[in-house]
Amino acid sequence: MRFWITKNSELPVHEQLVRQVMLAILSEDLPAGHKLPSTRALARRYSIHANTVSAAYHDLLDRGWLELRRGSGMYVRPMHPSTPDADNNSFDLDMLLAGLLRDARSRGHEPKEVLQRLEQLVLPRNYTGITVIDHDPGMREILQAELAGHLSIPVEAIDPATLLSLPICDSRLVVALPTRAAGMRDRLPRGVPFLTLRLRSVGTSLVGHTRPAPETIVSIVSRSPEFRQWARAMLLAVGLHPDCLCDIDTSFDDWQQRAGAGSLLIADVVAARQLTAGVQANVFRVIADSCLAEIKQLCTDER
Repeated sequence: MRFWITKNSELPVHEQLVRQVMLAILSEDLPAGHKLPSTRALARRYSIHANTVSAAYHDLLDRGWLELRRGSGMYVRPMHPSTPDADNNSFDLDMLLAGLLRDARSRGHEPKEVLQRLEQLVLPRNYTGITVIDHDPGMREILQAELAGHLSIPVEAIDPATLLSLPICDSRLVVALPTRAAGMRDRLPRGVPFLTLRLRSVGTSLVGHTRPAPETIVSIVSRSPEFRQWARAMLLAVGLHPDCLCDIDTSFDDWQQRAGAGSLLIADVVAARQLTAGVQANVFRVIADSCLAEIKQLCTDER
């Protein structure tokens, strides 16, 4: 994996590494079991201090994203247990399932979620609708728009405060970002199917976008503070100076006028549709293409 590191940034190098590794794991650019470069190798490659790399790795280790294998190095923490040898006829199914549940719990997944996902794999359901849950109104709109743009079934977006009143329906799939999944899943009524969305990686998001000139003012346009934060982190990672970045919150009345005056616009899919005629933007999307394809396979009218 390539990292985008800049030393002239408002974001410390340590935090740049942490965020990019987390996003790469969530987007599956770094698969489970992948070995990360050694502290010294990564430090040499990007001309940064080895202590900075070590601090970032140990931060990720403490948060549960990585695991240390003594004498070998840092690896992406596996999300699934190793598959047993197919020729080992003595392997006990109960032990396999116990290991699955144990490993899933270590990753923050409760047994009931594992059961739901197994049911979806073994006995696929034909979902007739999608419900997005997120506490950020702007992010709810973005996720709803991205899903609706790829699906023909209804997609709604709700505030987590309304979860307790959500009707139990096994034909409607509830989805949320990985950073929200654990809290949302625990608050859902029993029997409601749930799926954690996967995110687009930094590399995927930047494909096809030309790096702007150093003096270019880049406006990040979105109602969602989290979207603006992640887009800002990506742009800083590729070397743009913080003074060249401008946040535009579309919840303010004058946002379209401000956006029209910018040299280069980065926008979410919702904001991009609301721009004044003739104003163009580079659209950054949140949900990974592989995740959208998976959801299409789960829905009645998308096969």
